[in-house]
Amino acid sequence: MERKLYKTEKIRDLRELVRRADRLFAEKIAYKEIGSNDEVFDYTFGRLKEDTDALGTKLFDMGMKGYHIAVLGENSYRWVVSYLSIVNGLGVVVPLDKEMTDDEIAMLINKSDSKSVICSDTYADALSGILPKCPAVEHAVVMNPSQEYENLLDMNVLIDEGKEIIKSGNREYLDTSIDIDKMCEIVYTSGTTGANKGVMLSHKNIMTVIFGAMSLIKPVDTSFSVLPISHTYECSCHILGGIQSGLTICFNDSLKRVMKNIERFKPNFSVMVPLFLETMYRSIWINAEKNGLDKHLKYGLWFSNLLRKLGIDQRGLYFKPILEKFGGNLNLVVSGGAPLREEVIKGMTDFGIEVLNGYGITECAPLVSTNSVLWKKKGSVGRIIPGCEVKIDNPDEKGIGEVLVKGDNVMLGYYKDKKNTDLSFTADGWFKTGDLGYLDKQNFLYINGRRKNLIILANGKNISPEEIEGIVSEKIPYAKEVVVYSPFNKEGTQDTIIASIYIDKEYIITNGISNIKEELNRDIKLINRNLPVYKRIAKTLISETEFEKTATKKIKRDLVINRSAENV
Repeated sequence: MERKLYKTEKIRDLRELVRRADRLFAEKIAYKEIGSNDEVFDYTFGRLKEDTDALGTKLFDMGMKGYHIAVLGENSYRWVVSYLSIVNGLGVVVPLDKEMTDDEIAMLINKSDSKSVICSDTYADALSGILPKCPAVEHAVVMNPSQEYENLLDMNVLIDEGKEIIKSGNREYLDTSIDIDKMCEIVYTSGTTGANKGVMLSHKNIMTVIFGAMSLIKPVDTSFSVLPISHTYECSCHILGGIQSGLTICFNDSLKRVMKNIERFKPNFSVMVPLFLETMYRSIWINAEKNGLDKHLKYGLWFSNLLRKLGIDQRGLYFKPILEKFGGNLNLVVSGGAPLREEVIKGMTDFGIEVLNGYGITECAPLVSTNSVLWKKKGSVGRIIPGCEVKIDNPDEKGIGEVLVKGDNVMLGYYKDKKNTDLSFTADGWFKTGDLGYLDKQNFLYINGRRKNLIILANGKNISPEEIEGIVSEKIPYAKEVVVYSPFNKEGTQDTIIASIYIDKEYIITNGISNIKEELNRDIKLINRNLPVYKRIAKTLISETEFEKTATKKIKRDLVINRSAENV
């Protein structure tokens, strides 16, 4: 029997999303951000609508109707205003990853046919080197200029001028019709392999994801934004979903100050990737061991879990010192973007922070499924969201095959790339995710790895490297990051399983491990005893440096494998 979903209003487009928030939450704080002098600035939902309307009106008045406009900058209120002013009647927004090089930024500005750029003050100076490579760009706007820049426009001035235009009775931008099936956003994938592809999204795609997310997740009060806003996971599910639910979102200003800012803002909710949760969970136990409290903590967890089975929840009391490190109010985190170990999900939940695992892909705007407080399953990435269908292609004897998706959340295609668009869909219109998984009878999805990462041995056995990586991460506490692969031999087949491991140096020091290579070999032998012969790790490599990652903290497997191959 289908379990209850949260009651959620269906909204036609992003402009109506903003107008509805203004009607319902006008005086409520929508965003908090930290200024250059460590002060906190607040922005209401009413101001969000006012500034979005004003900026869009001014840009429309400047002749930018139909323009593709690139947006580059840190998570901020003005980034949100830029994004919304473009999609809500002006043109097509092109969010750019702030971690890219200047050459990569210039390349994507050109590739996306962007004719204008909006950037934060951080990137204003860099534009002098970027824009000469982008001859089609007519205008460049700085969100929050700290000084006057030659040939760059000041967003604050544009907003003020836009307000005056609206006061004069000009409603051209405000009354422009929005085609919900038309492209309004181009998001360039920053995948772990391959070239950037421009995913074309529509209002319908994005609104389907917002409705699906809010049907399964109910964030309340205050949230903490730490993931890059230029990526669909953070933007669609968190920032835009927060507008629907009236959430106050607090922007983190630096990865170096994540814990400090969580303590400052005291959020109830956050959207994260596994790397953050793994680090948080690991730090709890490292600190406990350092202070000689690990046995005490283990007993406290056992007793707390026993009481919970009897209907008595004392987590807030028993683990108050731990919870206060996360602000004291954090009780719900949604994780996506990569696999998350069940040990971390259960461990954080046992401490009082509910962790819900979800699954998505940029081409699906990006959400496909998520667990919910209302209904969740161990090991699963959750129920398929409303408005979306999933089926498994060519399943094996265990029901595992490629995950195919169809629905209003699925992209329009890749921008100016018919070849890759055609390759990404089946003949009958299902999007091919490239992920391997299966569905259970209740429509819960389970992911087993990436199809392109699959190791196929000469004897025909298939191995998901993600499965072995999960086992190593679970069994070896000092294995901070793991990449498992099998190089091709001279005959062109795969026959040797190799694990490249980045070691947690703090754990080694705390626990007095003197010879890490010997310790690792012993632990790998113990793991191999419980693995079938064909899945056993034949060789381990220790990485002295952290693995390269995308902006959303996914390990760039190809770079790690190529680097490791030099040491084999």
